[in-house]
Amino acid sequence: MALMTSMRERMHFVLWALLILFLLSMTIGGMVGGANILDTIFGRVSPAEAIGIVDGEIISPNDFIRTVNTRAEQYRNSGQETDERLLYTIRNEVWDNYIRDILVTKQIDKLNLEASDEEVVYHLRNNPPPFLIQNPTFQTDGVFDPKKYAQAVNNPTGNEWAEIEKFMKNTYIPNYKLQQFIASSVVVTNEEVKEKYIIDNVNYTVEGIHVVGRKLADEVPNPSDDELYQYYIDHIEDFTKEETRNIRYVRWPKESVARDTARVFEEALELIEKIKNNADFASLADQFTDDPSNQVTPDSGRGGLLGWFGQGQMVPAFEKAVFSAKVGDIVGPVLTQFGYHVIKINDKRVKNDKEEVNASHILLKINMGSETREELRRQATRFSYDAQDYGFDAALDTQKVEARKAQNLTSMAISVPGIGFMREVVKFAFDDLTEIGSVSDRLENDNYFIIAVLDTISPAGNQPFDLVKNNIQKIVLADKQKSAANNLSKEIRKIMDNGLSVTDIVSDDSRLELVATDKKTLSRGFNSIGRSYKLIGTLLDSEVGEIIGPVETARGYAIVKLLSVSPFDSTDFQNKSADIYTKLTTEAQQNAFDSWLSELQENVEIVDNRKYYY
Repeated sequence: MALMTSMRERMHFVLWALLILFLLSMTIGGMVGGANILDTIFGRVSPAEAIGIVDGEIISPNDFIRTVNTRAEQYRNSGQETDERLLYTIRNEVWDNYIRDILVTKQIDKLNLEASDEEVVYHLRNNPPPFLIQNPTFQTDGVFDPKKYAQAVNNPTGNEWAEIEKFMKNTYIPNYKLQQFIASSVVVTNEEVKEKYIIDNVNYTVEGIHVVGRKLADEVPNPSDDELYQYYIDHIEDFTKEETRNIRYVRWPKESVARDTARVFEEALELIEKIKNNADFASLADQFTDDPSNQVTPDSGRGGLLGWFGQGQMVPAFEKAVFSAKVGDIVGPVLTQFGYHVIKINDKRVKNDKEEVNASHILLKINMGSETREELRRQATRFSYDAQDYGFDAALDTQKVEARKAQNLTSMAISVPGIGFMREVVKFAFDDLTEIGSVSDRLENDNYFIIAVLDTISPAGNQPFDLVKNNIQKIVLADKQKSAANNLSKEIRKIMDNGLSVTDIVSDDSRLELVATDKKTLSRGFNSIGRSYKLIGTLLDSEVGEIIGPVETARGYAIVKLLSVSPFDSTDFQNKSADIYTKLTTEAQQNAFDSWLSELQENVEIVDNRKYYY
């Protein structure tokens, strides 16, 4: 029954994890569409009723939030701190899982993929799902035990398998059949296996010349304004933008001040007094130290033990204190960039003519205290009230603070320049009630208290030519340089065909990079060229002594002479071919599922209302 209790608690996640654990172990990002404002205006589906809609199926806000909270609790139970950045990641994971689950379930229904009772029994006995294989109930020394599992399957003591059988029948096996359906389109040939072996195991020796586009910068004229504008017109779809908003803000850093330093100093003195009154140093260290390396398990620590160390291994102030002390001394408080240290000298020795110390310490970091936090909070609140009553600029003048700018914020932005990760500022800027000149309430993240004002709104549309002109110039200039490199490489090819050595050619032309004699497998990048799939494909079909190119590379064009190819080891190939086939098949199946799911997402409507919640 313990197994079933665990199953019931985890079932909601098992349904989603199945696709990750079983459907080719893939991680597919969901296609997230913008919130459909027409649905809201015309009352078809309100964001209050649906945090998202996938192909007409509503994702309940309560279900979504509950799932996010449960996932966050799992992270907390594993020892991770669930800050706003992690919560953002969790929400995206849950969102992607919902999209995946809904689309896959609909396809299973469409294909009428069902499971018979006989299939359930077969799979339970011969193809147990990963969550059963990983269950400690069926493991011995942390490894799945087939005998223990078979014993449980063949000798049920009650109805403990009923819920699992239902899951297998309704979810697991239909998903398995969908996997087989998608994988049926995948074919890996013997030629592909051999080619992959050659790429990874056979050495090719080459020499050549690399013509790099940026080295021709002096020979390529800057594009004219007419050329830049023509590129803008021809690629106008690349310069569309959604609505953006510009804000100004004032921030108050959450940093310690002098009173906090004094407070921590007093705390260190109190610890020293306790130690002098026979309190156990190790117990105090495990209770009070802020040194993360002290923690061994959630319930035990190292007692502050640092072990043996010599001079030059610690920061100067710490080192000076311990090496000038005697064995048994309690030293401190010692101030370093890490905080205040209370140090116990456990032992000293000379090793290899160098003095070493064995010490323990209690580190007290100088963090912002409650008084400092409250003072910063009051400053931010007072500024917010003044800004709302008299205007943001008037508050700046009265409070003698400076504002910063954050421009071109998008509705789904997660980070604000100068602040870092902070969705609350973005939500304020895009709130339906926020107008130009609106001032926020006091906002905060881990590092700052913030008051913001909405300055301007830039509507959706095409970005002005003048705004993107510099970027276009870089693109057009790079294209011109690449084209010049192509033309020059053709000339170099003719010279190489006439028998002149690559060394002589390069020595006379500073625009060229020498590909010195280089012996590598094709899976690695050759000197100067790096990895080039076009070069790999060409070399596979080339004969020793042949000159190849020009072949396009990431930086220009290369002309390469194939000097030699190491012998093909047929015995080694036979030993590795099965593993290569498996790897290629898995990759091909993953790509097939990628394409399949992407096509599904492109052809269904996905409404994302998360911005109304987070």
